[in-house]
Amino acid sequence: MEEKRVGVIGCGVISDVHIPLIKKNHKLVAVCDLKLDVAKKIGEENGCNYYRNFVDMLENESLDSIHILTPHNIRYEIAELACKKGIHFIIEKPLAHTYEEAQKLIELLQIYPNVEATVVYQNRRNRSYIKLKEELGKGETGKVKGLEAIVFWRRDLNYYEAAPWRGKMLESGGGLLINQAIHTIDYLQDIGGEIEKISGQVFKLKNLTLDVEDTASIKLDFKNGVQGFFSGTLCNFNNTSVTLKVYCENGTYTIRDGKLLLSKDNEEVVLERDEKGEIKDYYGASHEKEIDCFYNSLGKSKKLYLPLEESLKSLKIITDIYKESDLR
Repeated sequence: MEEKRVGVIGCGVISDVHIPLIKKNHKLVAVCDLKLDVAKKIGEENGCNYYRNFVDMLENESLDSIHILTPHNIRYEIAELACKKGIHFIIEKPLAHTYEEAQKLIELLQIYPNVEATVVYQNRRNRSYIKLKEELGKGETGKVKGLEAIVFWRRDLNYYEAAPWRGKMLESGGGLLINQAIHTIDYLQDIGGEIEKISGQVFKLKNLTLDVEDTASIKLDFKNGVQGFFSGTLCNFNNTSVTLKVYCENGTYTIRDGKLLLSKDNEEVVLERDEKGEIKDYYGASHEKEIDCFYNSLGKSKKLYLPLEESLKSLKIITDIYKESDLR
C-alpha cells in the first residue's frame, strides 16, 4: 500500500480509532478541531501540525486525503473544499445531517470525478455480518421472511455536555437513529432490499431538555414481502450488544455478542465470531478493514469501499421517520 499524506478534521472520540489506523500505513500530516487546545494536544502527541480552521489546514498542507470526523452539519462544506483541492476523503457516518445535503454531496463528486470518497459503515465488514450474507446467499434455510433489530444503549446528559452538538437537531440531524442506530438500520435495508412502506415514531423519554430523540420504534415493509422491525433506546441501564435476527423459512440467524448464531431443528450453533472492538466491543472492530479498503482502492479501477450512494438508503429511512415524527 502506497503511503499517503493524511489529515484529520474533528478530534473527538472517534479520532482515537482513526488516528492509530492511519499511522499504521500512512503519514499523519495534520489534525484540526474547533477546540484548538484539543487539536494542539493531539498534534503534539502525534508529531504533526494542528489547526483550528479546516480551511487553513487544506490551504496550507499538501494532503492526499482527509478523514472528516466532525459534527454532521458541516461535512458538506469540508467535502466541497476537499474536492476543489483534489483531496480524497473518508466521512464517518452519517454522510450528512439531512438526506437533502447528503444528496447534494454525492452530486458534488460527479463534478469532481477524480476525487474518491466513502462513508464509514464499518459493521458491514464484521466477520459475523459477512458470514450472514454468505449464508443467506446460499439459501439453505429458505427465503427471508422477517427481520428484527434491537439497540439498547445508555447515554446520559454528560455524553451530550461533552459535545453539545450531539443534542442539537440543527447540528447533529437527530439523536439515537442517526448517531447510534444507523449501522443497525443499514443492516435491515441491506438484507431486506427495496422498501415499500415504513412507519414509526421517535420519543424523548430521558434527556427531555435536548432537541433530539433517545428512543425509537420503526416498522418496515419491503417490496419482496419481508417484514422488519427496529426498536432502540439510549435509556437502557447499560450498553448491551446490538441484536439482529433474520427469520428464514427453515431457520433463524442471530447476530449478538459478537457472534453469528443459527437456530435450526431445535439446535443453535455458532457460525462465526467477530474480532474484539477497538474502543467499545459493541461498536464492532472493522474500522481498520474499512479504511484499508479505501486506501487500497485509490487510483484503481476496482473499488473495494462502500459507494456514497449506498449510505443514502439508511439515511432516508431515518429522515423519513423524523419527518413523520415532526422532528424536521
